[in-house]
Amino acid sequence: MGERDSESLTRRLESAPEDSARWPNPMHGAAWGSRLPDDTRTETLSEGTGSPWGRRSHVQRSPRSRADASRRVPTMPKPRRETQVRSPGITVAGTLLIVALTVLAFAGGRLFGRVPEPTPTDQAVVQTPAATAPPQQAQAVVAPTAPVPQTPLPLPATFARAPIVCLDPGHGGADRGFTRFDANGVLTMEEEPLDLEQAWELKARLEQHSYRVVMTRETDAAVNSAGKDVNGDGRTAAHDRPGSERNKDLDELQARINVCNAAQADLLVSIHVNGYSDSTPRGFETWFTRERPFGDRNAAFATLAYAHLKEQLRKIGYVLPAEDERGVLPDTTADVQREYPLFKHFIMTGPEVPGVVTPSAMPGAIVEALFISNDGDAAVLASPEGEQAIVTAYENAIVEYFERYPPEPRSLATPSGTPVPNLTLSTP
Repeated sequence: MGERDSESLTRRLESAPEDSARWPNPMHGAAWGSRLPDDTRTETLSEGTGSPWGRRSHVQRSPRSRADASRRVPTMPKPRRETQVRSPGITVAGTLLIVALTVLAFAGGRLFGRVPEPTPTDQAVVQTPAATAPPQQAQAVVAPTAPVPQTPLPLPATFARAPIVCLDPGHGGADRGFTRFDANGVLTMEEEPLDLEQAWELKARLEQHSYRVVMTRETDAAVNSAGKDVNGDGRTAAHDRPGSERNKDLDELQARINVCNAAQADLLVSIHVNGYSDSTPRGFETWFTRERPFGDRNAAFATLAYAHLKEQLRKIGYVLPAEDERGVLPDTTADVQREYPLFKHFIMTGPEVPGVVTPSAMPGAIVEALFISNDGDAAVLASPEGEQAIVTAYENAIVEYFERYPPEPRSLATPSGTPVPNLTLSTP
């Protein structure tokens, strides 16, 4: 060993701490909390302060001595005697040679076609090119299985104009329709929002067929919310006896009919969900009025609506035994006179009652899609699949109806000379 190296080693040994068997441990201190005594230490392990992994765990360490926990000074090898003569020029030349060989090695790999082994990410890109994009972007470019057209479909050539459909979602406002409660008496389902949701979805679909659509109500409110004497009989809800809503209902139904008549609609579809005092009845049914000039068309649409409800509900597994099917029913079998002796038909689709009801001027039907009071039917009504099946049935029935009865040409003015109102209504 040279004189200079010997002096350096002597200085390093002299500068060592007195307890040279004890060296500082970087695993203690700030990273793991304050240091605890070695003989009875309990160390706290965590992912950090406020770790998202929950409560920190504690591990009891076994006692160990100071000597066992320390690190010894490595033994320095004995120096060899210098047997070779070192030259600065030779050292520089050797270094340059090593650098040159290293560069050639890397360059040679490129020149002769060698490439780095692909990383797992590179392999995923080769097998599935879409994997290079973030998941959100990949989902954005994948087309849905049943895309909704962005522009309306053209009308059939047999149509002289666009059909006008009047959708009448039942009830609204204080009138909730049929309701359902659980065993604790808590309200779990109402007819009113079901009717309105189906109507809005149906409206959007019909407009994709280039149909014009008007709704008797667009929100959870009565059509005659102001309580006016709409039917002109001189009576309003204020004249109803306690426990009766006869005048209120007459004005409300007349207000709905007036909306459809003012729009010069070609078809009236009254959208309802059924209910009963017990949970036994189930299924769906349609009602029509035969005693009208267009009674055959009333029956035709009621039949189409029933058939398409049966078809679409069957696709989602809802099938009734033949003896439980409720069918297509003329409203004279509903025994309306038992409650209102003056009437033989349902008001929405029925004929004129002089001085009381001005009738609808277009074919139509009342559809009762399932019983909210039946457990199985209620489950279907509450499911997205059930709602889509019902709305699809309405859509298909209306489209097929106008294929059979294309709209006829007419003037763009109503009989009184006022223009047809704008039927493109805002969403709720």
